[in-house]
Amino acid sequence: MMKTLNQKVVLLTLLSSLVWPFSVLANEYLLSEKTYNSLNAAQEKMEQQQYRQAEADLKKLVGETAAGSYERAVVLQTLGYLYSETEQYKLAADQFEQALALNALPEDVTHNLRYNLAQLLIGDDRYQKGIDLLNEWLKNEPQANSNAYVLLATAYYQINQFSRAVEAIRTAIQRDRAPKESWYRLQLAAHMEMQQYNQSIDVLEILIERFPVNKTYWDQLAALYAQQDKRLTSLAVQMLAKRLNMGDNDTVIRLANMYRFLNIPYKSAQLLQKSMDDGVIERNFKNLESLADSWLAARENENATQVLARMQSMDTSGETDLKLARVFISMENWPAAAGPLQQSLEKLPEDKRGQAWMLSGMVNYHLGNMEQSEQHLNRALAFAEVRNQASQWLRHLQNTRSDKEDA
Repeated sequence: MMKTLNQKVVLLTLLSSLVWPFSVLANEYLLSEKTYNSLNAAQEKMEQQQYRQAEADLKKLVGETAAGSYERAVVLQTLGYLYSETEQYKLAADQFEQALALNALPEDVTHNLRYNLAQLLIGDDRYQKGIDLLNEWLKNEPQANSNAYVLLATAYYQINQFSRAVEAIRTAIQRDRAPKESWYRLQLAAHMEMQQYNQSIDVLEILIERFPVNKTYWDQLAALYAQQDKRLTSLAVQMLAKRLNMGDNDTVIRLANMYRFLNIPYKSAQLLQKSMDDGVIERNFKNLESLADSWLAARENENATQVLARMQSMDTSGETDLKLARVFISMENWPAAAGPLQQSLEKLPEDKRGQAWMLSGMVNYHLGNMEQSEQHLNRALAFAEVRNQASQWLRHLQNTRSDKEDA
């Protein structure tokens, strides 16, 4: 990606947030009557877009104020805002720097002016100076909005400090409820510069999830897989992109299914989980089932049990309860398996309870409930598909009893 990356557009948006401070200052700090009236007159001319006359008046007023004084700092600051309004950003930055250097402004005004100056310095390609000032501002601004971190990330990117650019843009994304597409593109560009291809793939998946109509992201994803010698995955991405209606809401589901088909279930689960968390796809039974199956295929049983537990209330058939019980049994978590098994026995039709009876017999055996285990295993004998297993467990149970009696 080219380094411009619309940074100038981002910067101009940020510069539009520059705040006119004069009316607040006039109420809180003493100015001589002459200076106060002159500043008011300059402000009125600026509001009427009489910038040349306002500039001349303010320049004259600078020479009429005492060196190092609060009055001079306010006049310089006002002149800086005039230059920013007329898009003379270098001149605006110079005035703000001079105003700050006097150390005569109140702390809150100084704090805000640092941020404004940082924006101007970065816009004037004085990146390191702008970064230093912006970081100083951030230390005293714990609730800084995302735009400040986007600006910081942009500046770091311009001076090839890509890891810091990633850190800053991630912070911006985390702090915003609706991160902009350009922010993810900046993160992607930084990862690519560092040849962090796995991280680049992760960002591209987010871009595809949020903006599936942009074919460029699909092409980039396919190219990255090819670059990593994952040619089958690359080909599958290309084929999927061609088949998809790019405005289709099922885009994420299809991509997740492709990952499972390609034996990358963990990535499938991650994509589904994030898409649900972001509200891109519904957290309905069908999608949760796909998520649970992906976690199971990735052998992430703990994650799978959490999803299946959420699905239980959505399913009256008893199948989800039985599936959850099976996962707990595979983890040898016998106490956790008992509840879902009981629920499955209550919901399943009589002719579908064979496996549930057999598994319940196993679980109760491990919990030391021998009588209940025997009862449930005997119930399982009525079902041909589990009869052999149930018989083996009954023999095992009887042998255990015999051993205890002989001891």
